[in-house]
Amino acid sequence: MRRATIGLVGLVATIAFAAPAQASRLVTLVTHSKYVNPSKVEFNGQPGLRVNVLLPDGYRAKRRYPVLYLLHGHGDSYSSWMDPKDGDVAHVAKGFPGIIVMPEGDRGWYTNWWKGGARSPGWERYHLDELIPLIERKFSIRRGRRWHAIAGLSMGGEGAIFYASQRPGYFGSAASFSGVLSIQRPEWPTGFDTQGENHVDVYGDPDAQRFYWTGHNPTALVQNLRLTRLFVAVGDGVPAPGDPISPTGVLGEAELRQQAQDFVDAAESAGDNVTYDPRQGIHEWRYWRQHLTDALHWGFFHRVTERTREWSYETVAQHSAAWGFRFDFVRAPGVVETLRQSGSLLSGSGAGTVRIRAPNGARFTRKLPFNTLIPQHVPRRHERGGGHRRHKG
Repeated sequence: MRRATIGLVGLVATIAFAAPAQASRLVTLVTHSKYVNPSKVEFNGQPGLRVNVLLPDGYRAKRRYPVLYLLHGHGDSYSSWMDPKDGDVAHVAKGFPGIIVMPEGDRGWYTNWWKGGARSPGWERYHLDELIPLIERKFSIRRGRRWHAIAGLSMGGEGAIFYASQRPGYFGSAASFSGVLSIQRPEWPTGFDTQGENHVDVYGDPDAQRFYWTGHNPTALVQNLRLTRLFVAVGDGVPAPGDPISPTGVLGEAELRQQAQDFVDAAESAGDNVTYDPRQGIHEWRYWRQHLTDALHWGFFHRVTERTREWSYETVAQHSAAWGFRFDFVRAPGVVETLRQSGSLLSGSGAGTVRIRAPNGARFTRKLPFNTLIPQHVPRRHERGGGHRRHKG
């Protein structure tokens, strides 16, 4: 396996391999972000937001490939899934027909931190609004949500399901391995704080900012995932022979088993397509390698609904996207915002003013709550006829 490291300035770069693409399997990108300060993220003493990209055998830029985003857990880094002692992805996913993207998530919980309302650092915005478009530009990714999948372990399991809920028109399949999937269980804030971060910094006060917790809780967002294939694997906290002595691995996995059950119950009640794989095991890499193996057999790229005119979408993000629509709230929401489409009708409940771009290109602004017919796209003057825009002078 050959390795290339590429620096990106302002998320713009030209990828050049030292050898033909067929010989280059692992590429490491060093990215910049407007939403996460790279100096706060270090790997081996070197600050930066790194991303490992594992290319399939015989990768050719003229051919398009499926993509799997693979998120790491708390205390790990972008390199953990590739580490032979940890994820060993090069071996576990040998022969995988797509591109595997393994980004840095630090200890960021794949969340725009509440931080007293600052919503920074903005890990969601980095991954969803900067990294994914970068990967789409620099690598040959197949179009269609069937060919876009996301998975992760522990903190990354939460991130995978949450990101899938926030971009339902992009990700067709999502998988969680020992994921944190029910963050509003009453005992979770205490458990969260034992890991080094303060839950109030990340999500706000559980009562005063209940909306922000709800808007990041996978169990509360299952309606967003109605047309997404879901795979949930988790242990029970019971060690098997040969497992290390790990009280945190035992207790942590037992808690996550309950969270997984919460999520699966809610997903099934909502009519989601969820495959549940509960088994014996603790919070350790040997189990996550097996979970990934099982998810690969389950299949990340089966057929899914590509487009729909009947959907419901909940978010607390100021900038979000669902099913070809782009939503930009004038001010960061202070409630869970709900947008729905039913045929040619778009509705919204919540509060605030939102600027909307529809799949047909129409742009309009509405104050919530609203019910409106989706306008027809009227080309702007410079879009008509091929002439140059005229300027007054």
